[in-house]
Amino acid sequence: MTPTPVVLVLAGLDPSGGAGLFADVEAIRAAGARPLGVPTALTAQTLRRMHGFQPLSPQLAMQTARALLEEEPVRAIKVGMVGTPAMARAIAGLLAEARLPAVVDPVLAASSGGALFQGGPEAAREAYAELFAGAIATPNALEAQVLLGLAEPPRSADALESAARDLVQRGARAALVKGGHAEGPESIDVLCEKDLCIHFAAHRLDKVARGTGCRLASALAARLALGRGLEESARAAKALVLEHLASAGSPREEQGVEAEGPPRRT
Repeated sequence: MTPTPVVLVLAGLDPSGGAGLFADVEAIRAAGARPLGVPTALTAQTLRRMHGFQPLSPQLAMQTARALLEEEPVRAIKVGMVGTPAMARAIAGLLAEARLPAVVDPVLAASSGGALFQGGPEAAREAYAELFAGAIATPNALEAQVLLGLAEPPRSADALESAARDLVQRGARAALVKGGHAEGPESIDVLCEKDLCIHFAAHRLDKVARGTGCRLASALAARLALGRGLEESARAAKALVLEHLASAGSPREEQGVEAEGPPRRT
């Protein structure tokens, strides 16, 4: 029998299960692939609050990841929280060695606002520029603002496309910039490759949930591992997240979220 394609995930461990590795595992299985998880950091958080995090050893994480790559039928890699510039450099080296489809979801802060990357904006830009090289970047509008040094988050479809094009020009294989923090009746994500940009529009649900970015990037990686094309994979990943929001999300008012959109996630 042909083995089920595997996605290797490197991300932070959220003990509440709302985001991070646990959310990644759920999304990858739901998309039809098999997950393998390597933690990059331990976080102290609940469904309501992030209290802090402890980075793990890049050496141990890379030893684990390389051992899994040697023995398992890994067909794609998903990168979530890296925590430190040192971990980012180590993972960038791993991606260059593996030469597999890679989805990099930049994680800079928790939903509650606590930092999940050690270093300022410039350190984050340098770290993720290296990670994005040849990979598919999936920042939300707030992350795109930091990583591109923008004056404000991209909110319109044109601004989201401009941000995605900029990330591709800086070395990403493709960029999916998410419009969940924008306003209006539609939630628009923009996927850009070298010569093509596609807008994915869906009705904006008045619900929020932690870990939506984790789930989208992981589902995207899973579909790529199954041999699907990038556009098809992105559409399927967005549909999976919308289904998760519809079934597990909470009304925005209950979360105390302001009008600009759903919170950032780990």
